[in-house]
Amino acid sequence: MSSSFLNAASGLFLLTTISFFGSVPKSDAVKDGTEIILIDFSNSSASNWQIVNDSVMGGISRSTLQMQNDGYALFSGTVSLENNGGFASVRTQAQSPVDLSEFEGFSVHVLGDGKAYNLRVRTVKNRRVTRYSYEARFATTAGKWETHNLPFSNFKPIFRGNSVRGNPALNSDAILEIGFMIRDGQEGPFQLGISSIGVY
Repeated sequence: MSSSFLNAASGLFLLTTISFFGSVPKSDAVKDGTEIILIDFSNSSASNWQIVNDSVMGGISRSTLQMQNDGYALFSGTVSLENNGGFASVRTQAQSPVDLSEFEGFSVHVLGDGKAYNLRVRTVKNRRVTRYSYEARFATTAGKWETHNLPFSNFKPIFRGNSVRGNPALNSDAILEIGFMIRDGQEGPFQLGISSIGVY
């Protein structure tokens, strides 16, 4: 099975190329609400995910993404508000933009800790990677596995923590990067279990 997000050998971004959708037509998937899995940590690795914390701005928050024996990835660490910090994130990038425009949104299956997180994506527009990211927030329940459906219409453009002028809509036909972030003054330890990311 080939992959348009990273590659099959890495086990990341298991959304496959259009030839795969030939066996599961997009229109049918959207019509009957079928979820297509993009990333399944039960048979993949965390090696191609990148940690990006507030240290890029002088902060001291820290985080890791580690595989668990139960077949999911654990994004965990500590958020500190010192030195004007206050966020931790993890992300991975595709080899080339992927068209998800026939779907309604992303779905994430996560084990919560009672805190709120943002699913973040970056896109390509006019053949250039946007400087800003798009975010959709979801709240979690401590100790409980939940699936959160996040419509593309809920994603808002953010640049360095601020809204982007003009509020450009997410162009879901050119998704390049995806990841998770914790911020908004949620100081202290956190842990988010991630089983899968999909589209519906």
